[in-house]
Amino acid sequence: MDRLTGQSKLACDDIGTGEPALLLLPGWCADRGIFVALANQLGKKRRVINVDLLGHNESARPDGDFGSEDVIHEALKLVDSLGINEFVTVSVAHAGWLAVELRRRLVNRIPKMVFLDWIIIEPPQVFFEILEKIQQPAQWQSARDALFAAWSLGDPNLAKPFQEFMTNYGFDMWSRAGREIGRSYREFGSALRVLETLNPAPTVLNLYSPTQAKNLYAQDDDSSYFEAQQSFALNHPWFHFRRLSSKSHLPSVEVPGEVADAIESFIAKS
Repeated sequence: MDRLTGQSKLACDDIGTGEPALLLLPGWCADRGIFVALANQLGKKRRVINVDLLGHNESARPDGDFGSEDVIHEALKLVDSLGINEFVTVSVAHAGWLAVELRRRLVNRIPKMVFLDWIIIEPPQVFFEILEKIQQPAQWQSARDALFAAWSLGDPNLAKPFQEFMTNYGFDMWSRAGREIGRSYREFGSALRVLETLNPAPTVLNLYSPTQAKNLYAQDDDSSYFEAQQSFALNHPWFHFRRLSSKSHLPSVEVPGEVADAIESFIAKS
């Protein structure tokens, strides 16, 4: 069912039944279309809420500027308006910051969290340079296109989802994305560090594409990225991670079956 709820300004697809439900969160400058194939698979076994963020696609557009706090506020209203008690967040990349803040406020309703291709350790300086460029009127388009090329490894087929779901936004939204993402990383340093602040800790699964890890850190393999997560997991038994076979930055589009299986297996474990 596709709707814009009366209580919330977020448009969503609401499919399937059963809790814990899954709340699918695309990142800034992305539509909920990146989750359609995954949502359809997951919806066979449980309730799935696939949303457009505030100001995106079919969701309401604020008259003025807005930020992460506004998105979180609307997401809180959405889950209440839909009568969802217990749910698991599934977030793409930097939408992980939104998921973390939802967990802070709904600590007893979000027992588990799934992250897809989030930069889980402290990002390199080049990442912050890109975020700065997409906040500049003269550079944002070239910076965005460079991101698309990196995320798709220059493969036209892998690039199609980025063109389809992420090119409908102009400078205002991309610059907002750069501002909000940069603010989160500067405040907390890394995703692993912010997860440590959640008390009690949720059970976490990080699903990532090894190729993306290699590209981000300009390395021949993803060994250091893997080892950082492995070390963290040894000291934090609630943290789990898994490499995916995907090459692009959108595993939910490229390998939805693999992602769905990993999520279902994760949720099924006590």
